[in-house]
Amino acid sequence: MPKKTAPPLVAICGRPNVGKSTLFNRITGKARAIVHDEEGITRDRTFGMAAWKDRAFRIVDTGGIIENPLDSVSHQMQAQVQAALNEAVAVIFVVDGQAEITRTDREVAEQLHKLGKPIILAVNKLDNENMEANRFDFFELGIGEPFAISSGHGTGVSEMLDALVEHLPPYEVEVEEGPKVTRVAIVGKPNVGKSSFINAILNEERAIVDSVPGTTRDAIDVPFHWNDKDYLLIDTAGLRRKAGIKKFVEHFSVARSLRAIRRSDVCLILIDVIEGFTEQDKRVIGYAMESGTAIILVWTKWDLVEDKEKKFKALADELDLKMPQIKHVPYLTISNVTRQRLFNVFEYIDKIAAESEKRIDTSELNKFFEEIRTKHVPPSLKGKSAKIKYVTQASVKPTVFVLFVNQKALFHFSYLRFIENQLRERYGFEGVPIKLELREGAPRS
Repeated sequence: MPKKTAPPLVAICGRPNVGKSTLFNRITGKARAIVHDEEGITRDRTFGMAAWKDRAFRIVDTGGIIENPLDSVSHQMQAQVQAALNEAVAVIFVVDGQAEITRTDREVAEQLHKLGKPIILAVNKLDNENMEANRFDFFELGIGEPFAISSGHGTGVSEMLDALVEHLPPYEVEVEEGPKVTRVAIVGKPNVGKSSFINAILNEERAIVDSVPGTTRDAIDVPFHWNDKDYLLIDTAGLRRKAGIKKFVEHFSVARSLRAIRRSDVCLILIDVIEGFTEQDKRVIGYAMESGTAIILVWTKWDLVEDKEKKFKALADELDLKMPQIKHVPYLTISNVTRQRLFNVFEYIDKIAAESEKRIDTSELNKFFEEIRTKHVPPSLKGKSAKIKYVTQASVKPTVFVLFVNQKALFHFSYLRFIENQLRERYGFEGVPIKLELREGAPRS
């Protein structure tokens, strides 16, 4: 096994809407955190990797610090902030340079001072030289020199990072080629138990969990190591029906969830076993299939089922009736509460991830298609029969087979479904969407 050392962690904190997520995106160089004028957008901790002047570090964006959290989500947000501050070796405290110092700013400064860690005070939203003088007002907080920055425009950020990396310990990794990381998107409707699944796997409150649908807004990457294998668990926002998406933030969250599906190796689609298989579940499965991502269905809340044997048979019958086209997709039942079969999920993930990388040799494929032709008479139209001249597998993830044919119009949907079923019967591809692409003529030599 390669020797791994954790890079130092830097936490970004401050009141809501002072520009923490914009600064996080600026430092990491990626639009990882959702940015919007509405307060309270960032709820979970969002982690990223960054480097400055040959010094690598992890950075975490946190939710806004508020004085009096009134609901359970707000309480959990504050707990997430505190967890990030406790874990960090240094903190970037972001304040609004266009506003006066607030009581919350003073309380946060006092709290950070007690931590005894290096604090970088970033006075944000100072977009020009005339405003830069505002930074001097923030000496009053008593936690060191204020750095005038604009996270939106990038001004002053390099000077701030120069000061930050002086406080970071060196980070060295002995590089040996380690095992590949399997990326797993955890998707489903709101309130189906996605964040609870993450927390149960990690055995910690890493993601905020609440009964209010839509608690998770961003796609959160969570590294996880199990049985000598590395995984990246991607917790996503609940995928609602279009009619239920009312706010800009919800549109953004759904877009992030769909992007998480596309960049994952395996997609765990969580379905509420009590609510049953709904039209929205079918849509979520459709999203994953369209992206070509390998799929596993996970029925959650199994601890609430009384007659488990009867229910399991009913689930199988329901899937056959409502979505017969996903007979190749494996499924299992779990409970986040009792942790029943929780880690069995990884056996499925490993198997389906391997299936998604499967390649069939071209000569083998063409021999097999000769067998198919003799087994099933190809369809014909007006005396003209469908002919497959040549077949090759064009790609994996998505798994695409290109069929060079005499005339595309002769290939009815039912015959293509027959071909797909034959491919699965011979080669497996369990849980993997297969796309058959028809091209007229012969392949270029």
